[in-house]
Amino acid sequence: MTPHILNEEEIGGILRQHGIALPATMHPEPHQRDQYNWAARHAAIKERHRTVKPEYVILGDSITHCWGGEPADEDRKMPRHGIDSWNSLFQSHTATNMGFGYDYVDNAFYRILDGELTGTSPRVILVLIGTNDIDTLGLTPETCAAHTSALLQLLRATLPESKILLLGIMPRTEPRLAPVIRQTNEAYARLADGRHIHFADCGSCFLEGDSPLACTRYVLDEAHPSTAGYEAMAEAIRPHLRHIDPQY
Repeated sequence: MTPHILNEEEIGGILRQHGIALPATMHPEPHQRDQYNWAARHAAIKERHRTVKPEYVILGDSITHCWGGEPADEDRKMPRHGIDSWNSLFQSHTATNMGFGYDYVDNAFYRILDGELTGTSPRVILVLIGTNDIDTLGLTPETCAAHTSALLQLLRATLPESKILLLGIMPRTEPRLAPVIRQTNEAYARLADGRHIHFADCGSCFLEGDSPLACTRYVLDEAHPSTAGYEAMAEAIRPHLRHIDPQY
């Protein structure tokens, strides 16, 4: 059965209900690329959350998608390189991997609108997204942060009891993107209020020496972490979870 896709009127109604005004550059929509079955993954997360109530979720793009956790894709077109570090980070806790390869902030926003977190109440929502927006879409740091701000507003309106840990965009190997990542993360940091929304720039775990570029030991290509990269990410994120969640 073809899944129902929210139309502009339905999206507008949800936004008005929550009092969210989107930037003119933002267009919530399903993923339009065909590298894997986006719709099936979207459905699998909604199905998981009908019975599994996660303590933690990570909302993101391929960097999260290729990490570990559930749900795992049946077609295996997005290989996983960090299963052990995922298990170490969440230990006995219940977590959901809400990473979707190639997603922009617009796509993640749509997924929340269309119910991926319905019926859940995670203690912490980790958000790791934006690298595709500043690269593939070529958004400015200010525009990317405006899109992410709208996403955070939607998460706050949908799950007001959950804390949000916004993670900075991770370093990449391309020199052209290094200043854009730095400026975007500076804008991201200004979105945190220290109570409901927290910010953590964990990018230094990919760096060696004074270079702002990701070390090839930690990434497989321009952006995607290697097994060592995921291990470094997990260790960098862990103290922030301990700080904002006494039950971690």
